[in-house]
Amino acid sequence: MQTRVDARGGDGAAIPSGIAGAFAGVGAGFLALAAWCWLRWIGSAHFRPVAAGPDLLPSWQHVTLLLLQGGGLLVALWCLWHFALQPRLRTGTLSTEGLLCLALPTVWFQDLMFAYPQTWMAYNAHLWNMGSWAPEVPGWMARHPENMVEPFVTFYGYIFWMFGCMLLISRFMHALRRRRPALSHAAVLGSALLFTLVLDAAVEEGAIRIGWYAIPGAWRAVSLFAGTPYQLPLPEFLFGAIQTLSFACVLHYRGADGRSFVEQGARSTLTRYLALAGALHLFFLLGFSLPSLWSGLHSDRWVDGMPSYFTAMCPEYRTQPDACGGPGIPVYRPPQVWLPPR
Repeated sequence: MQTRVDARGGDGAAIPSGIAGAFAGVGAGFLALAAWCWLRWIGSAHFRPVAAGPDLLPSWQHVTLLLLQGGGLLVALWCLWHFALQPRLRTGTLSTEGLLCLALPTVWFQDLMFAYPQTWMAYNAHLWNMGSWAPEVPGWMARHPENMVEPFVTFYGYIFWMFGCMLLISRFMHALRRRRPALSHAAVLGSALLFTLVLDAAVEEGAIRIGWYAIPGAWRAVSLFAGTPYQLPLPEFLFGAIQTLSFACVLHYRGADGRSFVEQGARSTLTRYLALAGALHLFFLLGFSLPSLWSGLHSDRWVDGMPSYFTAMCPEYRTQPDACGGPGIPVYRPPQVWLPPR
């Protein structure tokens, strides 16, 4: 599941021995901002479940989402035991896999950044949630941040879902290299990107169909099933694949010591953890958050027929669906320009 590259990167260039320090600085910055927002959120009046409204889930979706939340939590706990706690008890140190399992949930902080200027994607309010920290994010612009839903299944989903995808992609790259040893690193990464595109498409489509989330304001000109509650913009496949593949490369490419390339030069477990967290947050920001934010600025009018549990972020939807966003609708600018009020 891994490729040892003897302290060299995928292109054969030597990795600077102090690279961990740079990534650790990035990680410390992201984690400090996340902690600030999360603590303010927990202490605020909007730390409460967002109302799902009068519409009920179809029975099969209700059961499926309960299984997703409960089963996903069990899988995430097993991953923490198998990849983090067990190796720590056995060897006295945390492996790269274990540290990744501990760092991945912190990326949840960026999960809502796609809606920074305006809301165009929505999580199901029937999922276990306590709202979100959107009102605490500096400069947040989208309307009704107090109704932004960030379900807890997405928090630990970064373990059972994202880490699982990372393992699959790393295994694919390892098998491809073993079968075709003459392939260049570029060819391996290109093949892995195609594999990740298919994987991400299957995951995203499945998540929408079971009601985990919906994209009512998707850019219809580039969407599958455009104009329906199940629409899915094609750019999200590419953005998601780039981000997931970059995560998988952190797991896959190792130095001679078995540590990820971003951990090279780290002298403590804390530095290793911060370096891995920094790489994940940076790659997520560049590979998904910023491109998705751009895609969201091309959003269309919300589709008709969205149930109430997907429209909490736009309570005007029932009477004035055009207010939710779309061509010709100005992007809202709140009174606070930088820091959220307290």
